[in-house]
Amino acid sequence: MNNPLQDYITINDTPYALTDLETLAWKKLVNGSVKKKNGFRTMCVGTIDENNTAALRIVVNRKVDEAQKTIFFHTDNRSRKFTHLQQDNRISLLFYDARQRVQIAVKAHATLHTNDALANDRWKATSAQARLGYMTNEPPNTKSDIATLGYNERFSLIKPTNTESDLFQENFSVVACTVYELEFLYLDFHGNRKANFYYKNGVLENGFWAVP
Repeated sequence: MNNPLQDYITINDTPYALTDLETLAWKKLVNGSVKKKNGFRTMCVGTIDENNTAALRIVVNRKVDEAQKTIFFHTDNRSRKFTHLQQDNRISLLFYDARQRVQIAVKAHATLHTNDALANDRWKATSAQARLGYMTNEPPNTKSDIATLGYNERFSLIKPTNTESDLFQENFSVVACTVYELEFLYLDFHGNRKANFYYKNGVLENGFWAVP
């Protein structure tokens, strides 16, 4: 990094030094958690299953605490990913926005929140319609002889009330992912650029440019 021309990258005509890029990465993740049409609104989550292989699924980026370097999403605690995280709390998160041409890959340790203050607050902030995913009579991925919603069919026509959905709150959990590694990849026709960042207890310990 002796050549100053190598000490920054340019994104949309704006130069970013290494520390600026780390700040930008978290800003993009925060924006994804609050803007529904943002490319970082959803993420691919990877857990380790009972066969010690990767299990992947898409979830919604619900909240980002930049200060604590923590990313939150919601899950049904009867789901396979919840069971995986009970057994091994290592988790990977992958974000990609084709419009921004940015990929952010994260490694974290997950903390599960069920029937505590955080879970209760997030449940109250969730609409009754959005709670349908937790209102299935059987756990997610249970085999069915017919194509099924899993919950009462009448809710395909009408929204559940808060009172009706509150009966299923026990199935709801929040997953808090405390990040220990973040990779930022910018895709550009003239050449891709990449940087890696490492954290300990929510504090940035190291960061460097990397070969894309």
